[in-house]
Amino acid sequence: MNFTPVETRVLDRIQKDFPVSMTPFRDMAESLGIAEREFLDTIRNLKQAGILRSIAGIFNADRLGYVSCLVAFSVNEADLESAAAAINSHPGVSHNYLRENPFNMWFTIASESKSKLLAAIGRLAAICEASDHMVLFNEKMIKIGLMLPVGDDGPSGKPSSLTADASSRSEKHNLEDIPAAKFTDEDREAIRLLQIDLPLEENAFASLIESSGSAIDTKTLISCMARFKANNILRRYSGVLRHRKAGYRSNAMTVWRPEDSADMRRISDIFAGERSISHLYLRTVYPGKWEYPLYAMIHARNEDDLNAIIEKLSRESGIADYRILRTIREFKKERVIYFSEKFKEWELSSGL
Repeated sequence: MNFTPVETRVLDRIQKDFPVSMTPFRDMAESLGIAEREFLDTIRNLKQAGILRSIAGIFNADRLGYVSCLVAFSVNEADLESAAAAINSHPGVSHNYLRENPFNMWFTIASESKSKLLAAIGRLAAICEASDHMVLFNEKMIKIGLMLPVGDDGPSGKPSSLTADASSRSEKHNLEDIPAAKFTDEDREAIRLLQIDLPLEENAFASLIESSGSAIDTKTLISCMARFKANNILRRYSGVLRHRKAGYRSNAMTVWRPEDSADMRRISDIFAGERSISHLYLRTVYPGKWEYPLYAMIHARNEDDLNAIIEKLSRESGIADYRILRTIREFKKERVIYFSEKFKEWELSSGL
């Protein structure tokens, strides 16, 4: 898709971390030398066109006291629609995709404890009549974060990793050893609000509070937001694009099996340095069934670019054993609303 110069600049800016401010749109507009009204009108038009998905906070689930993982189900093709509906009904499911593999349904899920998480997965596997499934916990997060440039980004036009920004360098940290924070009722309300799509208004956070019927004041919300970011609870507050609408029509989750003697630090650096990779993890392996510990989510403008990136990663890393799990269909993609009563409601309705 062709974007105007103003649209390009606005889209590139809103994918980066928002300023912690009473007037974030004004501040971003001024940084680009654009009038606030033009900045907001551009965003509204892009959202109406379906290019901008939402603007909200992305939280580190474990810092909120939640446990999350990636799950793969093997579901009969005739049962895909009903299985997807069942999986999507869980409030902790943020992403759910049909992928090219005998394990064809892949989703991320979060819950308030490991026991509740495993119970929910077991219940969903039974409902979906999955012939097999895998629970893939995050052993190590190597990289997370992606910016999709909509204009020309040098000769390659590749996505840019957010890890170049000071505000997002923490996204390369391993969070497993950081204890969950303790939250007051005020904190929980601020977290609830920061997960809601931000109104496209001049006084955006004040409008968010008013439209949500919250009793918190804007100054308190902004103060909480700053503290959450400083404590790595709020990973980033930014806009999220619909990749295909923004011109990135090919993506795949790739899984890699290094040799037993492989230098994982060297390999991790190679993969982390590839700007087209948004998510890079080491996950659980199942000996004899699924022995691919390294997961890399890759975004590209087309299939040729995607294949070229994968071939380059294989060549530079020396890993010959890998699988490409292309996205066939998106069943769900939305942010989890943490501290929602819907978790308890789902458990009760599912007999857990």
